[in-house]
Amino acid sequence: MTPDWQRPTPLGYGQGAEEAQFVAAPLLAAAALGLAGVVAGAKDDLFLLSGPTLLVLVLSAMALIFSIQLAYHARKFLYSRQDVEDWCDLEDADQQTLRELRIGQFNDFRTWRKYNNKANRYFNAGTVLLAFGVAAALAPGEDSTQRPWRWFAAAIVLGCAVGEIYWQRKLKRAVDERARQSAGAVGQGGPQ
Repeated sequence: MTPDWQRPTPLGYGQGAEEAQFVAAPLLAAAALGLAGVVAGAKDDLFLLSGPTLLVLVLSAMALIFSIQLAYHARKFLYSRQDVEDWCDLEDADQQTLRELRIGQFNDFRTWRKYNNKANRYFNAGTVLLAFGVAAALAPGEDSTQRPWRWFAAAIVLGCAVGEIYWQRKLKRAVDERARQSAGAVGQGGPQ
């Protein structure tokens, strides 16, 4: 049996993933590395736990950079039926050629989904790690004259990090449910 043409679920999933991976991830990775540079260059007593803070910020940056690399690799495998029709002369194509094109798109879509889903997991982990790194950087060191304010700011960021974890899980469940509802159609490409 020849597979049908594949499509992401929801249809805008591919474009949304691109925005996260190729716009947000580089900016967030730069922020993580910039803050890591500030923490690394400061006196040890300026930050409560400068070593662990650096570690979390570097892990965040590396997760975000890895998400960019995975997404770049994945994007090479995402194309639609319309793309195939635009790029290939199908007017005189025989059934075997059309079948091979659908099988190729089916296999490429599976590759895109595999790497894109990994990229999304790294992106989500990187954003949460960045929030924890920012919270750790805000925690006041021994000589801070702004202790209550810095603790309050750190608590706000930690609260947002917990909210981000909740939000990520809720959205994943919603997309997974939508993919299950349309499971009758071949080619669901939401996060896994």
